[in-house]
Amino acid sequence: MILDISGLDSQVFLAITDTSDRNYVYMCNMQTNVSRWSKNAVDYFGLPGEYMYDAGSIWEQHVHPDDVEVYRKQIDDIFSGRSQKHHFEYRARNKTGEYVTCTCTGRVLKGDGSRPDLFAGTIENHGIMDNIDATTNLYNIYELSNKILFGIQCRKNICLLMVGVNHFSDINDIYGYDTGNVILKTIAADFLDAVHYQGSVYRMDGVRFAFYFENKNKEWITEFYDELKQNIKKQQILKEKPIAITFSAGAVILDDNAGIHSVLTGLSYAFSLSKHDRHGELAFFDTDTMDHGRRNLELLETLRHSVLNGCRGFYLNYQPIVSVEDETIIGMEALLRWKNDRFGEVPPGFFIRWLENDACFYELGNWILERALTEGKPIIEKWKDFVINVNIAYPQMERVGFIEALSSILEKVEFPPENLCIELTERCRTLEQNFLTQQIKQIKDMGIKVALDDFGTGFSSLDVLSYLPVDTLKIDRGFVAGISEKVANQVIVRSVAQCANELGVKVCVEGIEDRELADFLKPYGPGSYQGYYFSRPISIEKLKEKYMK
Repeated sequence: MILDISGLDSQVFLAITDTSDRNYVYMCNMQTNVSRWSKNAVDYFGLPGEYMYDAGSIWEQHVHPDDVEVYRKQIDDIFSGRSQKHHFEYRARNKTGEYVTCTCTGRVLKGDGSRPDLFAGTIENHGIMDNIDATTNLYNIYELSNKILFGIQCRKNICLLMVGVNHFSDINDIYGYDTGNVILKTIAADFLDAVHYQGSVYRMDGVRFAFYFENKNKEWITEFYDELKQNIKKQQILKEKPIAITFSAGAVILDDNAGIHSVLTGLSYAFSLSKHDRHGELAFFDTDTMDHGRRNLELLETLRHSVLNGCRGFYLNYQPIVSVEDETIIGMEALLRWKNDRFGEVPPGFFIRWLENDACFYELGNWILERALTEGKPIIEKWKDFVINVNIAYPQMERVGFIEALSSILEKVEFPPENLCIELTERCRTLEQNFLTQQIKQIKDMGIKVALDDFGTGFSSLDVLSYLPVDTLKIDRGFVAGISEKVANQVIVRSVAQCANELGVKVCVEGIEDRELADFLKPYGPGSYQGYYFSRPISIEKLKEKYMK
C-alpha cells in the first residue's frame, strides 16, 4: 500500500509530524483513498498503521457515538466536493478507552490533472498538554502523572505532598497579577531549593504545588513540611513588599494497589482537609482518614467514570435571573447536578471542587455548555433578549483551544452568541493576567457576554474591572446575607454598584432569599437579582412551564 503522492518528500512529512506530541498530521490521496498519518497518532489511538486505506472509516470507529453524525457530514462534504475545508471539534477514543477532545482542521489541496487532489490537515489533541508550566518553569501535573505511573509500575515506595498557597486571590487583588506571578516564581524557586535533589517538585493547577519523594515515611514528610513553612515565613517573598504567605498541605503514601487517579484524588482530598478543617496543618490520606474518605474516594472515581462515559448521570437545573425594575425573568444560570444509582443525588458543592482538579473536567465543562445552549434555545427563540449564563471553570479557561471549542459548540447548536453569558469562577482569576485578559477579549469579540462570579468572596477588589473587560459583576450571596445589620457591607455594596454602573458594568446580586432583602438592596442600584425568593434551581421543563405559558 502506497500513498503515491507525486512530489511528497517522506522526510519532510516526518519532520512536520515530529514537532509536537499533541498534534497529528494526516494526508490523503483522494483518488486512491490511501492516507498517511503521523506515528504519534498511530501510537496514541492504536491505529492499524501509518498508511491506511479508507482511514475515514477507521477513524470513525474512534469517534464518540454522540459526535459520529457531525463527523460523517464533515467527511462527506469534503469527499463529495461540497466543501474544500473543515474545522470542527469532536471526541475520540484513545487506545486505553478514554475519550479526548480533538479539533480537526483540514483542507483540500487541488492537483493539476496529472496529480491527484490531496486532503491534508492536523488534529489537535486537547487531552495532551505541554509538560512545562510557563509561569514557574516547573514540570506540571501531566509530567507528575507520568512519574507516578512509572513509579507504580516499578513498585517504588512513593510519597506525594501537595502544598497550596492560601488566599492567593487576595494577593492578586491587592498587588496585581504581575506581582502574583513573581510570587509564584519565587515560591517555586524556594521549593526547588528545599527539595535539594531528594525529590522533585511540580506546578499543579492554580496555586498548588506537588512534591514527589521515594522511600520517605510519614514522619519525614511532616518534618519537611514544617521546615518548608518556617523557611518561607522567615524570609520576605518580595524585597520591597514583605508579604505573608501561608500554606495548606495534604500527603499520600502509595500502597501496592494504587491507581493513578485514586492517588491524585486521595491527595486532593487530604489537601482539602488541611485547608478547610485543619487550618493548614498537614493531613495524610491514610488510615487516619481512610474510613472517612474511602466512600468519598469511591464516589469521586464513579463521578470521573461518569464523565468519561458520555457524562452519564449528569443533568442541569436552571435558576432564573430577574430584572430589579419589574422582577420579570431576563435570564437563567445553568447549574450542574449529578445522580447515581449507588450514591443517589450528590450535592454539587461536594463534587464540583473535586472534578475541577481533574483533567476530565474540560470535557464535562464543554458538555455543560452544549447542554445548556441546547435546552435553552427554545426560550431565546421566543424571548430574543433572554440570556443563558454558564459557568466556565479553571480547567476550561486555561486551555489554549477553549475558544475554538466554544465557537464549535455555538455553531453546532446554532445558538446566537449574544444570548450567552460566560461566568468566570473565582479560580479563573489565578490565571496569568495577560492570558486571562486575552481569553476574555476573544470571547467578547465573538459577541458573548462575560460575568465575574462570586464577587465579595475573599478580598475582592474593584481593580479587577480595570483589566478584565466584563459585562456583569455578580455579588456573592454570602456578602449580602444579613446586610441590613452590617453597615460596612452596606457601604461596600453601595460603592461597588455605583462604580460598576459608572464603568458600564451591570450588577447582579445573588442570594436574594426574601422580600425584605430585595427591597433593601434596590436603592443600591443593581440591575438584576438571583435567589430562592424568586425561584430555586429547577429543570428546564418546569422553568418553561412556569414562565412560558
